Amino acid sequence: MPVHVKLIISALVVAVGTGFFFYEQSIGQDHVGHVGFALAAMMILAMWIFPEAQRKKN
Repeated sequence: MPVHVKLIISALVVAVGTGFFFYEQSIGQDHVGHVGFALAAMMILAMWIFPEAQRKKN
């Protein structure tokens, strides 16, 4: 996956994760917000660390 696509996806995940975190904080569910933010961070980290699956050439 090209780097510019990874950057766009990362920015979108950060935006959604942050929005989810603040929404859950506003309704009093602090632990759920922290879990959601941690999951967003792990998704971004995994996308950058693990290589993309490719087909094996015969």
